[in-house]
Amino acid sequence: MLLAAACAAARPSRRPEPPRPILVAAALPAPAPDVGLYSAQEALRDVLSGGELEYIGTGRWPGVERLRACAFRNQRVLIVNAYCTLIETQAFHLDVYSPARGRVRIYAETRGVVSARQRGDYFTFMVESSPPPAATAHIPALSLAMPYEALRSYEQQRYAAYLPGCYGGVQHERPIGGCLGPLGPIHGEWAAQNQAFLEHANPDWYQVIRQLRALATRFGVDPQN
Repeated sequence: MLLAAACAAARPSRRPEPPRPILVAAALPAPAPDVGLYSAQEALRDVLSGGELEYIGTGRWPGVERLRACAFRNQRVLIVNAYCTLIETQAFHLDVYSPARGRVRIYAETRGVVSARQRGDYFTFMVESSPPPAATAHIPALSLAMPYEALRSYEQQRYAAYLPGCYGGVQHERPIGGCLGPLGPIHGEWAAQNQAFLEHANPDWYQVIRQLRALATRFGVDPQN
């Protein structure tokens, strides 16, 4: 009995287990800030973000009867000069499509050719912005690889769906503006975002006009009777 007690005393005591580390959940990244609707300034920067624009095609465009449009692309956006005429007119209609941001339309009208005039000469100058179509609109997603006819069909479906958007500027020297559908509450924010451009335009606007007018002399056609 004494021997057993001695052996038991000689056994090393069991070492306590080290404390287990406390697992802390990794912090989730902060949500991306709401950058609002695609603005005219952002769209023009995207048009000028690369080198020479790649030509896509020339043809009819939704909402435009007698004139033909020319479409181009770069690595960020699709660009449409809806009045792609060999002889310049007194109006300029630009559509810019971003797969991520949506569409911006800029329309200017003046007395004489637009490329030779400044913002103060325009009696109509308008911007429209709209987000990418929601899945419920059943419109195929926009792709930068679209051929011309697919892009025209995409715009036709957008046109027919009466998608929400915001617009503003002057039409025949009268101020207009608003946001349609669920975008109504953000009209003040959108107007503030685009106010400086609508009042003064900017160098990017004039550069895009010159660039697209030069391309129109290569890919445009005169008005159809």
